[in-house]
Amino acid sequence: MKAEPLNIRDKRFLINRLIEQAPVSTLVREFFKNADESAVLAETGNRRIEIYPTTIDGVRKLTFWNTGVGMDDRELKQATDLSSSINKEMALDGNFGIGAKVSGLTMSREGIRYRSCKSGVVNEVTIGFDADEGTYVRFPVELPDGSSDTVYDVTDVAREAGQDTAFDWTEVVLLGQSEDHDTVAEPLGKGKSLDRSFIPSAIFRRFARFGEGVEVRVDVAMTKGGGKGETGRTRRLKTLEDVVDELPNHERVEAPGGEVTVHYIHDPKHERHSHSLSALANPATSSTTFSALVHKGERYDIKSKKAWSAAAPNFGIPFGSKVLTIEIELADNVAMPNQYRDGLTWPDDRSPMVAEDFDAYVRELMPEWVREVIRSESPSSDDNLDDLQTDLQKLLDEFRVPTATLSPSRRPMASPTEDTAEGTDTSDPVDLDTDFPETGDELDENGDKRDPSKSQRAKHKKVRKAPEGAKLSRSAQSLERVPEIKILTDPEEIAEKNLKGRAGRFYKDAQTLFVNGLYSVVERMAVELDAELRTSGEPEIVRTAILRASRKFMAFRVGKATCYAISKRLSDDWSSDDLDRATSPESLSLAADDYKQSISQAKRYAKELIKTADVPEESVA
Repeated sequence: MKAEPLNIRDKRFLINRLIEQAPVSTLVREFFKNADESAVLAETGNRRIEIYPTTIDGVRKLTFWNTGVGMDDRELKQATDLSSSINKEMALDGNFGIGAKVSGLTMSREGIRYRSCKSGVVNEVTIGFDADEGTYVRFPVELPDGSSDTVYDVTDVAREAGQDTAFDWTEVVLLGQSEDHDTVAEPLGKGKSLDRSFIPSAIFRRFARFGEGVEVRVDVAMTKGGGKGETGRTRRLKTLEDVVDELPNHERVEAPGGEVTVHYIHDPKHERHSHSLSALANPATSSTTFSALVHKGERYDIKSKKAWSAAAPNFGIPFGSKVLTIEIELADNVAMPNQYRDGLTWPDDRSPMVAEDFDAYVRELMPEWVREVIRSESPSSDDNLDDLQTDLQKLLDEFRVPTATLSPSRRPMASPTEDTAEGTDTSDPVDLDTDFPETGDELDENGDKRDPSKSQRAKHKKVRKAPEGAKLSRSAQSLERVPEIKILTDPEEIAEKNLKGRAGRFYKDAQTLFVNGLYSVVERMAVELDAELRTSGEPEIVRTAILRASRKFMAFRVGKATCYAISKRLSDDWSSDDLDRATSPESLSLAADDYKQSISQAKRYAKELIKTADVPEESVA
């Protein structure tokens, strides 16, 4: 007896569940991808995609149109079944025929109308939700001769509407959630109005490239700039790759092994416009800097604006996210898309893959010109935190915390390393400044002079300077280094790093600690210091010195709490989640709030600043 393939007993339930659980966010991607795959099959010079509004009963409906191999009535009927496609191969690692219909029907229960021209004949079918049937169907229509069918010939109707039937094409119209749903203004659902250029912007962000020779045009009613309220004119939509050579700089750096390539792109704002240079070169879309994974020409885990600014320090970009775009391009075998194409997964167990899995590549492959852009975008500061970081390094060194070993990880760069730290968990403090007496005249137990060469007492030694350019030995570097501390005082930068109402945020991968210089405890500490120091000098100098002292010692408290948390890596009783909670912005804020412990040190520091009057002018908080 042959094996029996499994069947689906309740198809209606499975279909309803599949559609109603699908994400609406992938709708634009799915319909555009289908159009792109079809258009690339058209003759060279006629590979076109057009996106425009179709007016039905006075209401605008979002429409995707493309050239390519058309479908006859039988093929059109087959193509509107789930898990079915025409003119392409079905594969889990390909663009399988489920996404567009599923995500489309999730938003457009009223219906999705398909028209396709093949060999001069245009056929039409509409799929959607039938309340009487309680499921998704191909809607039947009554024809003029009294008969009915779900797929019907509309060649004369299409020609009368001005559609050319001299070549093959396919058109898809999203009818939305009701007859009065304007799917051009609200493509992701009724009542969810979006930016006018949402559709081309979504395509621009998602697709790193289009099919070879494919030209994409979008109606002016759906692009930024002039044309609001108009229709009938179009603008060409380009990819970032089409305009990248018009930007100040960009560079691809391939990692060893060839499976990962990092694309660094400098995309600043035009000096006379509020738009980025890429947006000015691509007027159909709104373009901002971002970070993303790129797989088979599509972007995943896209972060832009505040999300990119908050994540950028992990990639070695503490400042400059507004002018730098990072694309992490992956070889085909490195990743697989998930079921609904809204994320990538690791091929071995299909767990989610995110851009932060590759942040070490971005930091280590970074060209010098990118580092220069970061330096130029860093806010100027008159505070020298070298002494603060030195004190914190001494504190951290006492625990002899080794650098984090790379335990089994999904990051392609991860490889086993050996723990090079030796000794106990605590240090034996030694006062290196103690004056020891000379030992040459000391007597041994017989009353004779000791041999100086056999003395075990420490002697004064000449301090020898290392040559310029020398650095710590490899074994010394194996101890954890204190994070680089950056105090932020610009409200916009504080908001971008998600620090509003928080004292600090620690980026462990990049070993960077951002401190909120406008955190409320700074003002509380400043008020207390002002009561004691207001008569110490010129009022503006005093106030500025007090603010600098308050911020610096709050940074020290936050840094100290971070160092103590890092030291807990040596404890078997602390998990990685515990360590993350210990360095969370909330935990660091509690450490910052205890300003009484450092009020005396801050007072001495402020007095020194006032005394030397070496305080730069800055706006008083």
